[in-house]
Amino acid sequence: MDKYCLIITGGDPIDVNLAKELAQSASFLLGVDKGADFALELGLTLDLVVGDFDSISRKAESMYRDISVSFPKDKDFTDTELAISEAINRGYLHIKAINVTGDRIDHVLATMMLLYRFKNADVEIIGNGFRAFLVSGWKEIRNEKGKTFSMIPVSERIKNVSLSGFKYPLVKHNVNLGESLCVSNIVSEDLATIDIDDGDAIVIITNLEE
Repeated sequence: MDKYCLIITGGDPIDVNLAKELAQSASFLLGVDKGADFALELGLTLDLVVGDFDSISRKAESMYRDISVSFPKDKDFTDTELAISEAINRGYLHIKAINVTGDRIDHVLATMMLLYRFKNADVEIIGNGFRAFLVSGWKEIRNEKGKTFSMIPVSERIKNVSLSGFKYPLVKHNVNLGESLCVSNIVSEDLATIDIDDGDAIVIITNLEE
């Protein structure tokens, strides 16, 4: 895979071993506010820290002062959106973001919608037991057999959807925005495929086996 940026946000932390594995294969580590403390606890060396710094510890803020980009608390965009923009501006079109979930369901939903906002980049959200990404066109799903698969339209309609290698396949079926037809499917083959003629959808694969 091409080089990617790992964005570490300040939400609920993912498994430590998974975080370290993702960090080791990343080319650039970007901490977002309290995410810098999580990185510090794991002994990771960040390349950049961004945020309004309303939740970062004084220790982390002092340590990363020379590589930080500060945003005002009263701003038009979330720290996570600004972090993804910063990564893209630095030339990273492959981005993975961790620690994005938490008690604020509005923040979680807004962060998931960033997959659509930055559809021209390859952005993936990774959490404990799940990963989420945007699909526009053809996509192969490898080595996820037995896991739960959900696909949620974010366009008014995703046209001529075909799903192969799933418990509930589809052939050239239209799915409208707001419909739950493609929620809670099961990956049934080691190689499954998604094909969409037109439109965009967020895919969430969870480790909930059948």
